[in-house]
Amino acid sequence: MLDKTATPAGRPSAGVAAALGVLDGWRAMSWADVAESAGRGAHLLWDHWNCSGAFEFLAAHDQAAVLHALSVGHRVHSEPRSRLGPDFWQSRVDEFRTEAAYSAALLGGLQGSTSDRSRKAIEAVHQWQRLRALPSAWQDEVLEKLSPDRRYRWRTDPAPALPSLDETLRHAEAAASNGTPPVPGDDRWLLAGERGPDLVSRLSRLPEGWQTEAVRRMADGVTPLTAVSDAAQSINIVRVFGVYIAWNAPSSPHTSRPAPRV
Repeated sequence: MLDKTATPAGRPSAGVAAALGVLDGWRAMSWADVAESAGRGAHLLWDHWNCSGAFEFLAAHDQAAVLHALSVGHRVHSEPRSRLGPDFWQSRVDEFRTEAAYSAALLGGLQGSTSDRSRKAIEAVHQWQRLRALPSAWQDEVLEKLSPDRRYRWRTDPAPALPSLDETLRHAEAAASNGTPPVPGDDRWLLAGERGPDLVSRLSRLPEGWQTEAVRRMADGVTPLTAVSDAAQSINIVRVFGVYIAWNAPSSPHTSRPAPRV
């Protein structure tokens, strides 16, 4: 059973630091211990924010980042390693460690530099503004260029070389400023059959803040479909922590009073 107790001194931040410290050596641990540490770290991180009362004062994209971190920790805790393999779980555990450290540092709970992660958060705000400023056809093109086609199979083929978000935005902005439309690419079928308009529509339907957070992850190399799907999944998962988010709403999420511990 997951122990969500903070620490003997009642300091959730110390518990988060301890859980993250354990995960530094996760490859040498049993998966049960990895899962337990991730779950404990996620719950202690939310305790940290709940006790402070500061969550509602965060920028919308940082609120989304904190909640996504909780979701990733909960997924690592809840899902078996199974057929997904160690490469899948390496990315998830590493993402949780980075995002939990950033989330705790936002409240001053952990020592250490998060300047690179902070820079990426600020850049994502501008990247999303740049994407939205493009004509719709170029918005579609940007997300298509960041998506592998469906011939790619991650289990057997090497990852395809895809351009960066910033590179793709610069190309789209230059072409759009000259009035040049995207070159038709009807023969390019994207992974899972998603095309640019579908991806842009799904991204724009996410609540405020989650759109920017999805763009940040795209800038880190996550495909648009995965970034948007993960955001939607995270919005559902954080109900475990008593957080309920209205879809298509720009307002801050409604947070229920935490259930009493038994």
